[in-house]
Amino acid sequence: MKPIGIIASESSENEARVILNQSEEKRVKVEDLVLVDNRNEGRILAVLRRGRGINENLKPGGYNPGVAYARAGGPPSTAKETYDFTLSVIGEVNDTIQQNKKILAPGSPVYLFEDKDDPMRYLAGSAHKHTVGYYEGHPSWHVPVDVSFIPYHIGVFASTGGGKSYLTRLQLIPLFLDAGFDALVLDWKGRDYAPYFKKQNIISISEVSLDPETVVSYLCKKMGNFGYLSQQARGTVTQALEEFIYSEGWRGLSVDEFRRVFYTSITQALNPRNATSGKPFEDQQRFERGYRKLRDSDIQNILGTLTSSDILRFVRDKKLVVMDMKKTGRDEKLSVFLTLARHMMDLMHNDEDLNIALVIDEGPQYCPFNPDSIQKETTDMIIDLCALGRSHKLCMCILSQGIAGEIGINAAVRRNLNTQFVGKIHPLDMNEAGSWLSPFNIDPKFLLSLPPGHFYFMGNMNPSPIPLLITFGVK
Repeated sequence: MKPIGIIASESSENEARVILNQSEEKRVKVEDLVLVDNRNEGRILAVLRRGRGINENLKPGGYNPGVAYARAGGPPSTAKETYDFTLSVIGEVNDTIQQNKKILAPGSPVYLFEDKDDPMRYLAGSAHKHTVGYYEGHPSWHVPVDVSFIPYHIGVFASTGGGKSYLTRLQLIPLFLDAGFDALVLDWKGRDYAPYFKKQNIISISEVSLDPETVVSYLCKKMGNFGYLSQQARGTVTQALEEFIYSEGWRGLSVDEFRRVFYTSITQALNPRNATSGKPFEDQQRFERGYRKLRDSDIQNILGTLTSSDILRFVRDKKLVVMDMKKTGRDEKLSVFLTLARHMMDLMHNDEDLNIALVIDEGPQYCPFNPDSIQKETTDMIIDLCALGRSHKLCMCILSQGIAGEIGINAAVRRNLNTQFVGKIHPLDMNEAGSWLSPFNIDPKFLLSLPPGHFYFMGNMNPSPIPLLITFGVK
């Protein structure tokens, strides 16, 4: 390793500034990894962040000979020019990385890791055999992962085009499989995952059988809730619908057969001689108005025969399954998710370990920052899945274009995602990204210009206590 500078004054055990040797500013850059030979004993692994160049002769706001030369177009003097970086400590290097508790002595030499040195071996040790991507700028430095924290859930955040689906498809899904987890991917648009896997690993959302509770909620929505003020208002028509759906007699019918049986059953239930609401003709009118809104495509979406048990058996058999969710609306997709999630909850309540990574694309569709209607149900369900999943080997991996606010996901869900991959962010996420990354001397503005496929890896799965900038090759 080549020396590049020394530790400056006012250092601490967690950070310091590094004054670069002459001309080293031409090759040393932000996110380079360095080793400090601490004069207070110990070798310290650290990362360089927030670079700064200072020339006493070129301070703005005042007039001096250096400024005069600059105004005249002449070359400024470099006699009082220095370059430095903030150094963020990862830990003390022994056989593995340990917390550093000693002050970095001013004047301690700093060395730059080069390709052949591979500092990732200190983070991996003998405990972490799995990796995700490689350290930015060094394809041979594979970044180690602590897979024991996979069930503590994962968030992948990047604006459109930032590489979320590439990271998930090329790095995270293979990681899940290698770590002994099966993977079930909910492909919201049917374009980010389904086209890239074998047909025998793909199921269509229209094949899925919905549970009665979800079917009732879905049909009420499609039929305008029969004119009741809210879906929670259970009028006579809603009760008749529940009786029909929970009877399960409609399973396996065609669309035309369903229409005939459904219409006949509900109208008979609302017959004035059978009804007890006191408003039989009004109830019939409510049903007729709602029924006219029901399209054949709406009915087709509830006639699938693949149960949640079938799906999980399919996942265990194939190890990786992608659910293609295109050609259906938001409520249909969320209804299918709720059906599957309720079954998973039942299994975990029965103390069954799932060993599944559930990958949720387009996270804000499931758990927006301010959910209502069916999204309130899915948000609450995700929170419950996260809570139980930690002890039953269920990993929730949620992808989102934003972190917080209108472009992000619900705060209660976000707090359950204990590992994060943060790529190029939207300007609206500056504050949230700052609260996450500024303590580690990462300028949130730096994230606005991150290239696609570059992510800060942080949280429980990262053996480093501070975020690492990773990337990966796109096949």
